[in-house]
Amino acid sequence: MLIQGARALLSSGAIFPLYIYPGDDCSAWSTLFDSIPASPNLPFTLIINPASGPGSNSVPDTTYQACITQALSLGSNVNTVGYVLTGYGGRASADVLQDINTYMDWPVAYRPSGIFLDETAATAEYLDQYTSYANQVRADDSSGSIVILNPGINVADPGFFSIADFIVTAEAFYDDFSFPDSLIINATEPAAKQIVILHDAPSTLPTALIDDLTSAGIASTFITSMPQGSAYNTTPPYWESYCAELTSSQS
Repeated sequence: MLIQGARALLSSGAIFPLYIYPGDDCSAWSTLFDSIPASPNLPFTLIINPASGPGSNSVPDTTYQACITQALSLGSNVNTVGYVLTGYGGRASADVLQDINTYMDWPVAYRPSGIFLDETAATAEYLDQYTSYANQVRADDSSGSIVILNPGINVADPGFFSIADFIVTAEAFYDDFSFPDSLIINATEPAAKQIVILHDAPSTLPTALIDDLTSAGIASTFITSMPQGSAYNTTPPYWESYCAELTSSQS
């Protein structure tokens, strides 16, 4: 278990690609908000994505400011990370670094705890490039900033585990994922640094798979029954039950 403040946090948490505009009074995030105090020992990582990144302004709009602040106030088990697109190494490095800096310059009340680098090219030729991104994330807070890489598949070069706190090693259709065959887990690619994100799951909660993933010590998971096109802009219908199962499976 991780220790944060006086509370012991469970080893396997929930990650939420929160690509949902919060709306008036944060109403679109209300189910998420309810789930956080209901599962106080479950680590929550929320991926904040105002405009396929931080947007062109130095800070997000006032709705985002208020709702991110509210999310962070719900418990010490909540972290936020800012979404940055990298285009599988093809996006200009200057633009990636600018997005990182924009997030990390937000006021402390709603500043993310780290960065989610989407569309990661996890092959050896790109390791130096992503190392520079990871270094920039940690430039202002080397001990506390979270670096999450998302190749969506197992990395071709295990060296990426040395620069990331976590790596999404599976982002896939539910039916295309098989545990443990879809993952590579070993001493250099530990389960504790891996994240699994699945969409198009069954309409009933897949408790057996959830239990398998937590038993293996996978760092964080997100499973939704929503189809790929709306998987990240709609709260999973069974989100609160999902969080409860993550908790109970580790009790």
